[in-house]
Amino acid sequence: MITKCLSGAKARVIGAALLAAVGWVSFQAGVASGERTATEERERTLKAYQAATQYALGHLQAAQSRGDALSRQLSAATRAADRLRKERDDAISRTTTGRVCLDEPALRVLDGAPGLHSDLPHAAGDSAGADAGYVATDTHVARWALDAGGRYDECRRRLDALIDWHEGQQ
Repeated sequence: MITKCLSGAKARVIGAALLAAVGWVSFQAGVASGERTATEERERTLKAYQAATQYALGHLQAAQSRGDALSRQLSAATRAADRLRKERDDAISRTTTGRVCLDEPALRVLDGAPGLHSDLPHAAGDSAGADAGYVATDTHVARWALDAGGRYDECRRRLDALIDWHEGQQ
């Protein structure tokens, strides 16, 4: 009916305009749907990132708490060992006589051995010079033994704390 009222060219133009309008509306609906889908995907991704961040933060806080507790335990054990070492050092002073235990040639043999260093001067060329008077008394040896035991125990405590912390990670 419309075509009878209008000439053929005008009808074609109006039909094309109607088709374009319908196409434009469809296009806009598709764009809106695509934007909605993209927005929903961004929201899902953001939520996933937030969940991963919360999970990592929880693990970090647990590791920090575990590390703090182990550090406090290690500090307490170190203070107790220091008190015991002081008591033992005082006892060494009371119970040793200062008698010669190792003379200089024996100290030179020990000097430079793994974990040992005695700060001896360089040896003189002849044997009389080598026995110039550097000695280790029973007091020196006893204090060295206390020091060596204390260092070993400190190393053991630190390694145990590290092992405990790492085992708590699993």
